[in-house]
Amino acid sequence: MKRIISLFLAAALALSLAACGGSGIDISQPENLATFDEPSYMQTEGGAVEDSFNVNGRRFNLTLYEFTSKYNAEKQLRGDSDLLTMDNWKKNGQVTKDNKGVKIQYYYYDDENLNLTATVEVDCDKLVNIGCGTTVSRFTGKENGKNNSESILLKAALAAQVVCGYDSSYLNTLQDIFYKTTTGTETSLYYDGFVFALNTKNENGDKEKGLMLFRVFPVTEEHRQEWKLKDYKDM
Repeated sequence: MKRIISLFLAAALALSLAACGGSGIDISQPENLATFDEPSYMQTEGGAVEDSFNVNGRRFNLTLYEFTSKYNAEKQLRGDSDLLTMDNWKKNGQVTKDNKGVKIQYYYYDDENLNLTATVEVDCDKLVNIGCGTTVSRFTGKENGKNNSESILLKAALAAQVVCGYDSSYLNTLQDIFYKTTTGTETSLYYDGFVFALNTKNENGDKEKGLMLFRVFPVTEEHRQEWKLKDYKDM
């Protein structure tokens, strides 16, 4: 599935936010959800991002190597020994340019158990977005009596936590944001300077064989207003 996800990233997604319809994917709600009383609403994107000439006006301040190192450190703190390696990050296609002329390179993580994607600004090696991909059938299925959606949303939230510069106390909030993108018409939500988005693509009209990609990327306040993004805190 890794090649399908990588091809989906290159062929179906623009770097900037694209208009898309509701997802309405029928899944069970994750067990651990954030509430408005949690301290996550005190966090700001702060030093996690910097200005850019790209179409979003912002980029993360981490390189792919730095993201991988921080992701592994976070997993080790959680007692998880299944770590990422830089050798498994593969370039997806050639260097291209976004609509503002900024050179970017797509990457995907070459592992059958994990489908991460990344977009990197070539001239500075900084990340533009991070994604976590899967199929609708896997997302809505179960393994060993547990909903796959729980673990997939957790993986997407963990990647977002690391790249956005949050600590582990924000993980439930980020998981809930991604969950909210699957439940109705709002497939892109704004939170704390970032866009959390779900992009989907049906295969030959068969929704169960469709592809899903959860992404997170920083944007300027001007883009937030221009794209009329709904704030997660207003949900």
